Amino acid sequence: MKKFRKVWVGVIVVFAVWAFIAFQKGDEDPVAQKSGSSDGAVSGERAPANEVLVLVEREIACAPDPSFYPGSNHYIKNGAGETLFKVDPQARVQPCLAKGSERVDAHTWKVFLRPEAKFWSGKEVDADAVIGSLERSRKSNVRALPFLEGLRFKALDKWTVEVRTKRKNAFVPLDLSYMELCIFNSESPHTSVETMDMTGMYRVIAFEPKQRMTLEINPLYYGKKPTIKRIVHEEISDPESRSLSMLSGRGDIVFHISNESLKQLEADPNVILHMTHASNTVTIYLNIHKPQLVDRRVRQALSWGVDRDEVVLVGTEGRSVPTTTWLSSNPKFRRHSRDVYDKHDPEKAAALLDEAGWRLGDDGFRHKDGKTLSFKLMTWGNDKAIGESVQNQWTKLGVKTEVHHGDYSLIEAARETGDWDGFIEAWQTFGDPYALLSGQFSPKGTANYAKYDNRETNALLKRLGEAETEEEKDALAVQINRQIAEECPSIFLCPRVETTATKARLKGYVEHFRQFENAINADLRFE
Repeated sequence: MKKFRKVWVGVIVVFAVWAFIAFQKGDEDPVAQKSGSSDGAVSGERAPANEVLVLVEREIACAPDPSFYPGSNHYIKNGAGETLFKVDPQARVQPCLAKGSERVDAHTWKVFLRPEAKFWSGKEVDADAVIGSLERSRKSNVRALPFLEGLRFKALDKWTVEVRTKRKNAFVPLDLSYMELCIFNSESPHTSVETMDMTGMYRVIAFEPKQRMTLEINPLYYGKKPTIKRIVHEEISDPESRSLSMLSGRGDIVFHISNESLKQLEADPNVILHMTHASNTVTIYLNIHKPQLVDRRVRQALSWGVDRDEVVLVGTEGRSVPTTTWLSSNPKFRRHSRDVYDKHDPEKAAALLDEAGWRLGDDGFRHKDGKTLSFKLMTWGNDKAIGESVQNQWTKLGVKTEVHHGDYSLIEAARETGDWDGFIEAWQTFGDPYALLSGQFSPKGTANYAKYDNRETNALLKRLGEAETEEEKDALAVQINRQIAEECPSIFLCPRVETTATKARLKGYVEHFRQFENAINADLRFE
């Protein structure tokens, strides 16, 4: 009964906050102008069918510029931005802003553009515009670099872009499908709603950074026009409040549903839950230059000491599967999930720590040269339970482990200073194996946070970059995947489970292992 009262008190509070915001904003709220209230739900009256769709997640874009993180992900997700190609739910690369492509030789592709495509401003999305966008992303978006590495662009004519690759047989359409390569008008400053200029079926008309943005149908869109007139994209960082937004009728699509909210939402007949194994591996990134982690045996001990079955049970409610290698969240490499660390083995972990000189003391912790073996594990988002499960297991090994849970900005700040032991994050594993693996584990990889530099890994990556056949690429990728797990610069736990809640009356939502691909699509409608 107490839990029931707590939930409804939370709903009332959320209602009150929204009502207050609506009162303060008055006619400035673009949704209020259409529905007669701030959202059409607070007052008990829903906006007319297909008038407004409210999209809720833990964060939205922090700036109008799609090359700023987080930016491109959210602009593609809410229908404002597009990439040249996209990937369908069956993992097939399809044309998007481009109408097609042609492989010329081992180092050359042609990308054919749509003459009918325009930016919101009316400017043509021609070859110069596309190249300008990609080059600006290369300069300003570090997350775009793994997918642009070794690619050089040239306008052959107004509607054809030549792509030259440093590596043989790179699959360019796949590289150009990543959210970080969202196409935008690089000549526009993108400093405000007025200067934003992208290509999507919706355009941004109001934007409060880190709070909400409102979008309406782009009349110049070249493709199928959507049914829903407006999108309201809201940031609600608190997991309980996100779930309440669905239970209260506010949210229509709510991302990143926490495990704690699943039972409530499952019991609501007005809600549909979508649980998808994303091609992202939940990973503990280790600062291998910290004194206690320099020794590979210590890192291996930490990996052997993780009970991944328990992590999956506690952290994902049993909805994921254990993995010990990074690439195995990619469906193509799933069978290699247990190539290394094939079981939880605390005895082997203890032996490795003993061998490395970390002896168990009377206090229950391991010590060496007067120092205690300690570890601070940083978590964010929905990963706190995973972190606490790992903390419990490592503590049993004698590792003094603390979990620090907070905003992702805290992790970023720690990486900048170098003052960190480890943190949990999940990067995408679907795509060109070379781009993915080199981005994570080559010396200059943008996601190689601890500057892992291994001679054997580097040599294998070089061979992977020069491989000509898909079979050769896959075999080398598996070898690198296994070798990295053995060296253990990171510890791999399980594929990320993305849980999304939608209104039962919302039709046309399609589950996808790359969530940003289809959150908003032209077929969405209310019935």
